Amino acid sequence: MILMKNLKYKYLTKNELIINLDRLSRFKLPQDTYKRVFYDVLLKCLINPKYGISELDKLPAKEICKLFKLIWNSSVEKVFAAKKNDENNILKELFIHSFKNIDEYIKQYINTEINIKPVLQNIDINTAPKNLINLKLNITKRKDELTYPVNKLIIVEGITEEILLPVFAKKLGFDFDKKGIFIIGAGGKSKSPALYMKFKNKLKIPIVLLFDNDAKEIYEELNPILLNKDKIIMLKKGEFEDILSKNLIKRALNNEYETILPIKKKDLNIHCKMCDNLHYIYRTRQLGEFKKAKFAQIIAKNLKYKTDITSEIKDIISCINNR
Repeated sequence: MILMKNLKYKYLTKNELIINLDRLSRFKLPQDTYKRVFYDVLLKCLINPKYGISELDKLPAKEICKLFKLIWNSSVEKVFAAKKNDENNILKELFIHSFKNIDEYIKQYINTEINIKPVLQNIDINTAPKNLINLKLNITKRKDELTYPVNKLIIVEGITEEILLPVFAKKLGFDFDKKGIFIIGAGGKSKSPALYMKFKNKLKIPIVLLFDNDAKEIYEELNPILLNKDKIIMLKKGEFEDILSKNLIKRALNNEYETILPIKKKDLNIHCKMCDNLHYIYRTRQLGEFKKAKFAQIIAKNLKYKTDITSEIKDIISCINNR
């Protein structure tokens, strides 16, 4: 048992409070989040007693949570002159909504009610991470704008889909944020199955996986073990760049690179794969290296009309929305 009268600790700064609240509220498995954040704060702030990781591992979870709560609430009171400890269980509510099978040890961390309202009141909504903005909306009871909790997880292969699907959906009137649809890029089709298995039995919410057309073997591997609430969508052809509107690609690149020789639609038909065409255009026009993330951002910036969205992308978004 820790003797609180001998306890000495440093306060967290405003920036540290914001960073750690951001880490606590991200959509991740709680066992990957809570213990790490609590440990990091104690390792940084505790002066007496001073612990290493091995010593913290020997402490009961209730002692770690008690120390974290004390340091957090004291820091909030000092930094924001918060006279009242307005402890809030909204973080717990968010995890309980989306996650299941949380072990009893981690539940003790999640059940730690800390004062987060003053932190959220002092974030800049123009620069803060989306999850903190969502929390702020929740705390301030602006339910009409509430974008938490997460109601559905979408696992995609790469960054292009991760960036563009929410943008296309919003143009079609399906706001992924307001519907609580969260997208994770797996970093390649080969990594998607492991990511699905990581979340499969830990989520109450549906999971939708989106694959390029060349993932038939993975589909055959995963489909028999999918839970009833989950679904796989496969592109009818090629990869995501192949189902983008060529008119949109042409307009977006010409708007972005105004000084180059204008790109014509025929320039996007030289190779069968759109990415091969884009690599060729970037190389021959000396635009630097073709990078999917930057390309997706250019497409998003130049999206203007619903007609910029192809029928297959509309079908994918409709399937995600109705699942």
